[in-house]
Amino acid sequence: MKIRYAVILSVVLLLVAACAQKVNDPADVQAIKDMQPAWDKAWNPGNTEAVTSGFYTADAMRMEPNKPAIVGKDAIRAAVQNTFDQYSSEGRTVAADVRVSGDLAVAWGTTEGRVILKADGHSIPIKDKWVNALQRQPDGSWKTFWDIGNSDLPVADSLPVGVEEQALMQIERDWAAAGVNSDWAALDKILAAEYVNNSDGTIRPKKQILAEMKSGASKTTSATTNEMRALVLGETGIVQGLWAEKGTRNGKDMSATYRFTDIFVKRDGRWQVATSYSPKAQ
Repeated sequence: MKIRYAVILSVVLLLVAACAQKVNDPADVQAIKDMQPAWDKAWNPGNTEAVTSGFYTADAMRMEPNKPAIVGKDAIRAAVQNTFDQYSSEGRTVAADVRVSGDLAVAWGTTEGRVILKADGHSIPIKDKWVNALQRQPDGSWKTFWDIGNSDLPVADSLPVGVEEQALMQIERDWAAAGVNSDWAALDKILAAEYVNNSDGTIRPKKQILAEMKSGASKTTSATTNEMRALVLGETGIVQGLWAEKGTRNGKDMSATYRFTDIFVKRDGRWQVATSYSPKAQ
């Protein structure tokens, strides 16, 4: 009888052990940590399918900074592809801590690097922290069902460059080309009627700038824009950057590099520059 009870007790203990969930199993923890370099190998080259199918569940939710949540693998795939269409990436992702309980896990970590706007090479730094909630799949692999990220950087530094921001930066390039080509008609469209330029304390309204270009008093032989950063707030836009120019005004050499801030307004669906402040770069 004692033997029978001992056997029954052993079976019960085995069943309880089998039902008990593994907590922080080293193999599971390492498997989830290994997902991060694998993520970089998929994300940095812009492999949309490898990112979405390899790391997300069908009902996953991706929560990016300053955006509504993206729900479902198909929606995530479309959002990721849109990102890859505009940017290339150079980032390194590291899992700082992983907690596992049975078939569920949570991990947090960091990502550092940069994204580069394909249109003009404009670079945006990345310094993010993230939290992932993961679920074990039938094949034993892990996939994320909640993906939450936010940036350590100031908002202005972490904002993506979207369609409107790209439009503002293109206007800056068109402005530079208009100066070199003495295209006063193009410049007339770029500058709002009330436009005023403040360059190291010298105030020049739109009317004066156009008159100098038309008469030949102002001549630009080269003009380039660099290090541009754009921010759109409703119907107002701001672009900051470096403007390097060679040229003359009234026969005087005016070649210099300026660190400019341009304020844009959107009227009838079209952006125009309302005012500029452009001190010489030190």
